[in-house]
Formats: sequence, structure tokens, C-alpha cells
Amino acid sequence: MNPDDHAEGPDLIRPYALTGGRTRPSRSDLTLTTRVVAVADVVEDEPEAREIHALCVRPVTVAEAASRSGLPLGVVRVLLADLVDRGYVMARTPERERHRPDEATLRAVLARVKEL
Repeated sequence: MNPDDHAEGPDLIRPYALTGGRTRPSRSDLTLTTRVVAVADVVEDEPEAREIHALCVRPVTVAEAASRSGLPLGVVRVLLADLVDRGYVMARTPERERHRPDEATLRAVLARVKEL
């Protein structure tokens, strides 16, 4: 077996390690268009959290932060949620996004449509 066959292994494990195994952020309000901005100095050990915080010195969307960091969107959402929860970053979701139905409502509507 060629050692290069497992070259992607660490890349697949790393995002899992960055989020402590979490796949979902602690908040549901971090959509792709949510604007985030740093509001306090960050005191984090993780270099990725510090990098994301630095990207938020000026307001950026969650999608922009993910793109600029080079990390997967899901990882960035988890790390950003941590930063918001700790008071290092403030998030503001556009008004139109706040009035969208939640996933449970959409699933209920879909289930009813399928029953027809």
C-alpha cells in the first residue's frame, strides 16, 4: 500500500478536531449572509479562532469569513458561533433572513404536500 493513499486523512480529521467534534454551531442565526464584526480582543488558544476573529475586524458575512479563511463553511460557522457566544464577535442577520420559516416548518409543509 502506498503511503500517499492516505494523504487526505489528516485533512479530513482536522476540521473535526477544530470544532471538538461538533458539526453544528451553537446558534441558528449564522446564515451565509449574516454580518459579523469583532467587538473585543480575542483571547483564544486556537489559531483558527484568532484568524477568524482577525477577519472580522471589519464587518464581513459568514460566507466571506469562510472563503477568506480557507476553512470549510461548517467549521467557520461553529467557530464563529463560539466567538459570538463568548462576546468577541457580534452577529447581525439581515431582516429578510429573520422572517424566513425555520427548518421544522418547511419539513412540516413538505410532509403535508407529500400526503396530497
